[in-house]
Amino acid sequence: MVSKLTKQKIRDIWKTEDKEFTPWLVENIALLNEDLGLNIQDPESEKKLDTFKVDIVAQDNEGKVVIENQFEKSNHDHLGKLLTYISNVENTKKAIWIVEDAKSEHQRAVDWLNANVKTCSFYLVKIQVFKIKDSEPGAQFFLISGPDENISTVGKIKENDSEIDNVRFKFWSEFYEKLKEKSNIYLSTAPKPRTYISVSAGMRGVNYICGAQNNSAQVEIYIDRGKEDGKETNLKIFREFEKNKEQIEKNFGNKLDWEDLPESRACRIALRSNLGGFRDEETWEDIHEFLVQNIIKLEHSTKKYIKNIDKLIG
Repeated sequence: MVSKLTKQKIRDIWKTEDKEFTPWLVENIALLNEDLGLNIQDPESEKKLDTFKVDIVAQDNEGKVVIENQFEKSNHDHLGKLLTYISNVENTKKAIWIVEDAKSEHQRAVDWLNANVKTCSFYLVKIQVFKIKDSEPGAQFFLISGPDENISTVGKIKENDSEIDNVRFKFWSEFYEKLKEKSNIYLSTAPKPRTYISVSAGMRGVNYICGAQNNSAQVEIYIDRGKEDGKETNLKIFREFEKNKEQIEKNFGNKLDWEDLPESRACRIALRSNLGGFRDEETWEDIHEFLVQNIIKLEHSTKKYIKNIDKLIG
């Protein structure tokens, strides 16, 4: 029986924005990175500047990242604060405005800023929180407006009421329950209604991923440093892993698929299962066992090489 995915009120999860939500986001910045495809690092909360405090100041490979958090509907006051902050934080390259609900006039304002301001990219982001029955809440970030015209949307927020989203959330919720008994690898993440879950492997652009589709599942190391570094750097990281292929597979206890993906920017190292996927609920227990066992083995067999590659690549 598939249970319904229910949306939670933000203030039922975090009572205050500055004392509860902002510290939580600093600790879970990987979730924002995963949902927006960013590489935000070293976040600091309540950063004091002159006579005011910025919710979060962070860093990525382009420069500073300023994040303004707002419960409830977007308003002019918080937009004004965001503009004030980025004009006072030197070398700000990204401005992220996280809201519970975005008004259309503020989406148009962010679209205008992206079209006319060349030194900084602006993101209007909606946060939603979901639960299945008594499960732990899972947060997800949705991009409302951003610098890339291909991802800037008008009223296209997925409300996640569909049956497939309920199934996916339930699948990953049960997976998390099994995994946390044996490993804390995904401790900083939460179940979401999507086809995969991802966590940093300890190196920028390198992630451990558990994935499940309708009829298949896999664990993998996914390598993608973004468009700035491009295929060349991703392939260089992949080749460094490949130099240790024999020992990695020996430690892992199985052959892996080594895919440099010539038609894609990314590369991956994967192990796939033929046990089934989301649609095969009667096999979920076996699929979860496959994912739990093999993501733990993948981490243990590669983490020392990741440290060395990180030092080499930077």
